[in-house]
Amino acid sequence: MEFRLSAEQELFKRMVREFCEQNIEPRSREIDDNEAGIPNDIIQGMADLGIFGVTIPEKYGGSAPEGEEMTYANIVVQELGRAEMSMALPVYTLLCLGWSYLIAKYGTEKLKEEVLHRVAAGEYFAGINTTEPAGGSDIANIQTRGVYKDGKFIVNGEKTYISGVLESTEQREGGHISLIRTDPDAGHRGFTFIFIPANLPGVSYSTVEDIGRMGLSTGGFLYKDVEVPEYYVLGEVNRGFYLNMEGFNLARILVSAACVGMAEKALEISRDYVQQRVLFGRPIAKFEGISFELAEDHASLEQLKLFLQYTAWCADTIYKEPDFMTQRELSRIVSICKVTAPKLGAHIAQRCMTQLGAFGYTKDCPLGRGLRGVMSYVVGAEGGYHIQKLIIAREFIGDIAVPYR
Repeated sequence: MEFRLSAEQELFKRMVREFCEQNIEPRSREIDDNEAGIPNDIIQGMADLGIFGVTIPEKYGGSAPEGEEMTYANIVVQELGRAEMSMALPVYTLLCLGWSYLIAKYGTEKLKEEVLHRVAAGEYFAGINTTEPAGGSDIANIQTRGVYKDGKFIVNGEKTYISGVLESTEQREGGHISLIRTDPDAGHRGFTFIFIPANLPGVSYSTVEDIGRMGLSTGGFLYKDVEVPEYYVLGEVNRGFYLNMEGFNLARILVSAACVGMAEKALEISRDYVQQRVLFGRPIAKFEGISFELAEDHASLEQLKLFLQYTAWCADTIYKEPDFMTQRELSRIVSICKVTAPKLGAHIAQRCMTQLGAFGYTKDCPLGRGLRGVMSYVVGAEGGYHIQKLIIAREFIGDIAVPYR
């Protein structure tokens, strides 16, 4: 049993951290203030380092170490969370990594050739858009329809509160994997998972202004008689619900990694500050009201980091050894990470802001950016807080704990 990263993984982690400290961290406020999104030179530098390819096979332009994709993705996103605490760049990256991995696993050969090379090169955004105006957590109630005709699905519907709207339309090119209803009478067994490029005729979009993650756009898509070729389907027609849940397992691991990276950096900022800040003739680290708070939060974060590393390893192992555990069993430990990481991250960011006093409330301090960014996951992005509790209860207690059954 190994609890440490391999020598190759440690080397990769050091390489990514060095790049982040030199090229991203000094520009983190610029990213948060930039209405034009994440600067292209940062995206290109990450692509040149192979960051966008860690979940994409070499055959399609990536650099994925087979069987270790999620472990490497976890490393990447944690390091980005440290360097760019507003979470815009970590979220941009985790979406590309998690959902391109699903395309690599279940996409048609034509779809993989069309999309994955460009994602790995940093030219193309790949995201997810399941949330609709009627809600996001109730996946089985999705109303967007797809009717098959002459080798295409004619898609009509609306998706909202979607990350990467401008990134896939104006700033770069891209598309989103969407869950659509293709058999209205089959319940959750009547959904298909399909990639929809944002530049197809009949696609229109709008944006909303978030309070955080300012370098990454949020908005919605309206699909009106959009003709999507059938080769964009992932997996089997009418089996999309299960692939969607599998994809959420991967995405929630990486969301947790972003929260962990941000929180780790917040603690380091506060740790360094309290050793230098002098009150009543001594560093405030001497006061237990400060030092014990940092000790408690450091202990909680270290536990989460180790469990998250284990969860990423499980996600890798499940594809190498299908009998290792089921996707449903994996969802339990993934939800433990997702129910813990955003709230712990928000708690740490807020506590560290308090420890820094007035400086913590300024834009010169990155902690406010971290708090605003991590709150997107506290309120429910990539899976609502109480939905994660429901998943854990279902797997630990049993189906009797599921209120809709």
